[in-house]
Amino acid sequence: MRYQQLKELQISRIGLGTVQFGIDYGINNATGQVKYQDILEILSLASEKGINFIDTSRYYGSSEENLGKALSELGLADQFIVCTKLDLPKNYRELAEENLLQEVSDCLEKSCETLRLEKLPVYLLHNADYMKVSGGVVWDYLKEKKEEGVIGHLGVSIASGPGEAGEVLDSPAVEAIQIPFNIFDQRWHKEGVLGKAAERGVAVFNRSTYLQGLLVMDSSDAAERLPGAVHFLEKLEGFIRDNRSDRRKMVVNYVFSETMIASTIIGIDSLQQLEENLAIYEETLFDGKTREIIGALFSDVPDSIVNPSLW
Repeated sequence: MRYQQLKELQISRIGLGTVQFGIDYGINNATGQVKYQDILEILSLASEKGINFIDTSRYYGSSEENLGKALSELGLADQFIVCTKLDLPKNYRELAEENLLQEVSDCLEKSCETLRLEKLPVYLLHNADYMKVSGGVVWDYLKEKKEEGVIGHLGVSIASGPGEAGEVLDSPAVEAIQIPFNIFDQRWHKEGVLGKAAERGVAVFNRSTYLQGLLVMDSSDAAERLPGAVHFLEKLEGFIRDNRSDRRKMVVNYVFSETMIASTIIGIDSLQQLEENLAIYEETLFDGKTREIIGALFSDVPDSIVNPSLW
């Protein structure tokens, strides 16, 4: 397993995405929420193979609770770096400052409690706007909690795109960002986000490697659910045929070959899926020329496809 540095932390190149540990999630997910016994098996194999990074959130249903229980039961809590997120109520902008900070405090406290951790190794804002609300009091509060040792490292999960990431990276207190990055989503290279993060020493985690399962759907199956994606899926299928490749390998290997990504968070809903991704991880990475060809091929995929909130 390869690792990248976030200050004193060595973070595995593969991270476990655990939204499926708490809710039924994904456009191509046919199995539903992961059963607790399967969570135990997934975490055991991940630890055995050197994966030490877990991504979760209070927004992901019972994910934090199941993770806290499973890691405690397995005796593996000290072997994993858990990244969770701050989620505020939808009306957070309408709250008085005192009530807003109480919501932040409650979310932080509940994450520590359900994950059974005294210190959260990595804590991200699940909405970049939280940095600015009420003159920045939320961000200032979290920086104080970092100084107190409740939080290890602070960062932001990016939702709207490279513009938002660029603004976030201007804050010297940001140590990590999470972005949606995959073979269809070329915005991050075109806007120079990865390069800017590297220059600042900010760790970049990526989610949406499979674009919520869309990238492993047949174009014919996507026609009814997301017709705008059919053209690009057909291009992907043609490229895979021309290169005599495997679809899942092509999609995952493209992301694994990006050297400016610290950890690729892959949503896992079965032990078999984890085993398949580990096998792909051991494959030869794409060279720079192949990455350039892929980048050009999908340079025109619109936001309406790469941003699931617009589906």
